[in-house]
Amino acid sequence: MKYILVTLLTLNISFANSISGVVTLEGKAPNGVLFIFAKKYQGNMPMPLAVKRIEKPSFPVKFNLSQADAMMKQIPFEGPFTVTARLSPSGSAMDKSGIEVSTTQKIEMGQKNIKLTLKNN
Repeated sequence: MKYILVTLLTLNISFANSISGVVTLEGKAPNGVLFIFAKKYQGNMPMPLAVKRIEKPSFPVKFNLSQADAMMKQIPFEGPFTVTARLSPSGSAMDKSGIEVSTTQKIEMGQKNIKLTLKNN
C-alpha cells in the first residue's frame, strides 16, 4: 500500500513541473519532423529550454515538456514560457521553411491543455 502512495505522489510532482497540450493541423499533412519547444517568456535566452522531436507525426499530437526534455540539463526548466510547434520538412530544428505556430500568451509551469494549431494552406 505504501508503494502505491509513493508512486502517485511522484506522478503528481512530475506533472506539476511540466507543461502539456496538443498540436493540431489544419490542411494537408506535409512530410516532416515536428518540433515542440518551450522558451523563456520575454527572456533574453534565444535557445529553447526544452524540446521534443517527433518523427512522422500523426495529428493531433499530445505533448508534455519537462526538465527531462531540457536542452541543457544544468539550466532549470522554469516558467513562464512561450511554446512553439514547428513542422520541419528537412528534419532540422533550425529549418524555418516549414509551418510554425507559437503561443502569444504566457504559459505557466503546470499548465495543461495548451493548444497549438499548425495551418498548412
